[in-house]
Amino acid sequence: MKIAIPVANTEGLNASLADSFGRADYFAIVELDDTSIEFIANPARQEGSGAGIKAVQTVANAKVKSVVVPRLGMKAIQALKDANISSLEFTGTTLQSAIDAFRAGQLKDFPPEGCGNKH
Repeated sequence: MKIAIPVANTEGLNASLADSFGRADYFAIVELDDTSIEFIANPARQEGSGAGIKAVQTVANAKVKSVVVPRLGMKAIQALKDANISSLEFTGTTLQSAIDAFRAGQLKDFPPEGCGNKH
C-alpha cells in the first residue's frame, strides 16, 4: 500500500514534514510493504490558488491510498474523498515519525472542516 506525506526536503527518512499539503515542496510516496520511498516535486506549490486540489491530482497519479498531513483545506479533503484517498492528521516532524504513526494505527481521519494544527 502506498501513502503520500508532504515534505520540505528529500533527506530520506529524516525528511522534514511540510507545514501543509498543497504548498509542500515534495511528496514522499511511501510503499509500506517494503518502505521504499520516492520523492516527487509538488507542481502545485507555486499556484496562486487551488494548490490543494492540484496537489491531490499529483498524489492520485501516484496511486496512493492515504495522505498523512498536518493541515488540509476543505476543497482538498473533498477532492481526496472523490479520488478514494483517505486523509489522516499527523503533527510530527519527520517522515520516519509519520510512517511509524501510520503503521501503529495512531492517526485519525482529518476533520471534514479542514485546517489542522498549523492554521
